[in-house]
Amino acid sequence: MRILHVSDSHVSHSESFNREALLSALGELDSGDFDLFIHSGDVTNRAKREQFEEAADLLSAVDVPAVIIPGNHDKRSGGLPLFKQSFGPPKGVRELNDTLVVFLDSGVNDQDDGRVGQVQFEMLKENLSRHEDISTKIVVLHHHTVPIPWTGKERNVLSNAGDLLELFLRSDVDLVLSGHKHFPNSYKIEGTVFVNAGTVSDKKTRYGDTNSYNVIEIDENRSRIKIKRENGRVKEESYKRSEKRVFTDFGEKIARLAQISNTFISDTYRFRDETYKDGVKHLNELEPDLVTHTGGIVEEAIPKNYRMAREALKRIKPPIVYTPAGRDINYLGYQLFSENFGDMDQEYELEDIYLRGVSSAQYDSNEGVIGETERSRLFQEMNKAGADYKVLFLHHNVLPIPHSREKGLLEDSGDLLRGSVESKIDLVLTGTSSHPFATKVNDTVIANANSFSSVYQRSLYGNSFNLIDIYEKAVVVFEVNCLWGTQKILGIWNR
Repeated sequence: MRILHVSDSHVSHSESFNREALLSALGELDSGDFDLFIHSGDVTNRAKREQFEEAADLLSAVDVPAVIIPGNHDKRSGGLPLFKQSFGPPKGVRELNDTLVVFLDSGVNDQDDGRVGQVQFEMLKENLSRHEDISTKIVVLHHHTVPIPWTGKERNVLSNAGDLLELFLRSDVDLVLSGHKHFPNSYKIEGTVFVNAGTVSDKKTRYGDTNSYNVIEIDENRSRIKIKRENGRVKEESYKRSEKRVFTDFGEKIARLAQISNTFISDTYRFRDETYKDGVKHLNELEPDLVTHTGGIVEEAIPKNYRMAREALKRIKPPIVYTPAGRDINYLGYQLFSENFGDMDQEYELEDIYLRGVSSAQYDSNEGVIGETERSRLFQEMNKAGADYKVLFLHHNVLPIPHSREKGLLEDSGDLLRGSVESKIDLVLTGTSSHPFATKVNDTVIANANSFSSVYQRSLYGNSFNLIDIYEKAVVVFEVNCLWGTQKILGIWNR
């Protein structure tokens, strides 16, 4: 299958609309054998009638099967009826040969934020399940599911991006196509390739980029994405199609890590003291070489809580490295954290493994940020490390977490994620949203920990921590229940 994927044309009569760039992209249809045309939203700039009429006229040249969905700009001022008149249903299902295309309306009227509501989510889930044996499955939506680099502060992410991400991965979706951020990007997460298109014809580009569009080719072995820019530059990414993995030999075990988060130590009901004690008992029995505490050490950063935390954490036998959450540095926390647990950016070397922490916390804020200067220094240090295996740990999540409303995402998560992948960091550990989740982005495994001993946790499995076994040939991440010590696998990946 060959797909022409454009997005964010923002058709209007203003100077910001680059008509020639859109016509040039559409002209690609004349030079190749395309099976499908996809426009992933923001067809118009302000959802005005004349803009829809102009867009419909321009897109009438498309002579292959087309999927055109609305973006947030197409839903300004009640624009959805005009979209339907011009382009048909904003959501639905198409089957082309042995390919399923599910397209969604992720826009919210008169808002920039995105959401896939319960009705659409169930429609998506039902169709992916009903067509589980189909050769190729494609999902199209306007808002990005995975953070996009070099586009400024991460915002307007889908509020239920974590649930969508989990569903895409479990359903073996081949391609997820989106736009919205005006910058092209692609990742392979497990067997799913996430492709974001830049803006095809709006002059508001990001990172000094030019207008661009994607040419996507899928065969039985690979997915190939060509990003074609207006200035003639072409960037190509190629990803191997999903295949069954059989693990028969992990090789020698190199190290065992335990990852805990959100202990919430205090003298209030929010801290489950008995759960904490049971969790520590099971953790010690598993004999990890090192424990990472990825933030949320205390409920609030007051001296009493830090005194309790210092004593409680002494029960953990292996060495511990720490990184703070926002609650760990509020009030007197800046001083108390350093007095009790050391530097905010900690590092540790274990066999041929280098671990580096970075503080993403902000004073009196739940949001996280690292910043350009610190990111640059972080990756320089990690690139210089001579260890065979590199681990980065921080509090805030760099990927959306299932079963939580996406609100704790790192402001510069797109930049940190891209930097981690390009720097060949093997493992990233995070600790927000109180739900366990682990996956692999390109060659980087990312694991988020549940709450260890707080009443605020989102796992039906109960309070838990992650156990990470690193072998010569594989990495295995388990979730371990604090109360009973039972384990379940969150993921196994080749090294």
